[in-house]
Amino acid sequence: MASPQALLSRPMPDLGGPAQPLLSVRGLTKHFPLKGGLLNRARGSVQAVDDVSFDLRKGETLGIVGESGCGKSTTSRLIMALMQPTAGEVIFDGQSVGPGGLTLKEYRRQVQMVFQDSYASLNPRLTIEESIAFAPQVHGLPRRPAVERAQELMAAVGLEPAQFARRYPHELSGGQRQRINIARALALRPRLIILDEPVSALDKSVEAQVLNLLMDLKEQYGLTYLFISHDLNVVHYVSDRVLVMYLGRVAEFGPVDALYEKPAHPYTAALLASRPSMDPERRRSEPPLSGDPPNPVNPPSGCRFRTRCALAEAVCAGTVPPLAEAGPGHRAACLVHAPGSGHSKATAHAA
Repeated sequence: MASPQALLSRPMPDLGGPAQPLLSVRGLTKHFPLKGGLLNRARGSVQAVDDVSFDLRKGETLGIVGESGCGKSTTSRLIMALMQPTAGEVIFDGQSVGPGGLTLKEYRRQVQMVFQDSYASLNPRLTIEESIAFAPQVHGLPRRPAVERAQELMAAVGLEPAQFARRYPHELSGGQRQRINIARALALRPRLIILDEPVSALDKSVEAQVLNLLMDLKEQYGLTYLFISHDLNVVHYVSDRVLVMYLGRVAEFGPVDALYEKPAHPYTAALLASRPSMDPERRRSEPPLSGDPPNPVNPPSGCRFRTRCALAEAVCAGTVPPLAEAGPGHRAACLVHAPGSGHSKATAHAA
């Protein structure tokens, strides 16, 4: 049996080849119960994530976008196994995560996460070097090679080890702390990194530097990214495919260029239209999307977007739209694209 040092010196093997998705999410659901009253009884639940399914290919960057409260971050925490799902399954390179499959220790050896809050993510009592070396030591790597790896990764993210190794998180800027978080995520030689709003708290000039660093590291270490953000321009820059979420469900999923050039779901079109423009001819005087998202405790029946949708018809209230084909590899949860759905703009029958 190989030693922990040997195992941590290289990435885990590719079990299923390039055709097998690195990550498969099937029916992922998370409802948070609401309790109250004299006996603290259940009074409903917040439907934060509801029946989310998708595949993440090896070597790609999948962007997840949507308004605040749509379920992006909850989805990432469910995938990272930081909370238990109400229903659904996560499959990593053909192996189910959990009892009878990959253990959490094996899974987290291959999947790491970078959070939005760079300061809260670091232990204020550990030096930068100690923070990066901590996880390899937990997984069995002796202290000296773990420290050497920490110094190697500091250099890889653009921070000179001689200058930064003995510093503490409060002595660094936000951009420097986020670089340390990225280095720490790489310390176990993972195959997948989940990036939850990794640059949203940074200045624009620093944001560009960190994004370029992430792209370089992806190429250097053969990584796969799940990139979560509310910034559509950032997602367009880094992603190969994009998943759009609305009120806990998948609204649209497809190749980044096809989705941005010809959005198939009205919600995606409204999000893209809301981006600020420097062109005076393209500036809007009215918001492309009005109203607030409905209450996730009691979401609308049928299509959850129908209460804000200009294309909504009576059939939208009684039918949950399937993810219908809108182009090659492009799907949208809208009855307009579902043949025979009964919507006036849909084709009458399936081809």
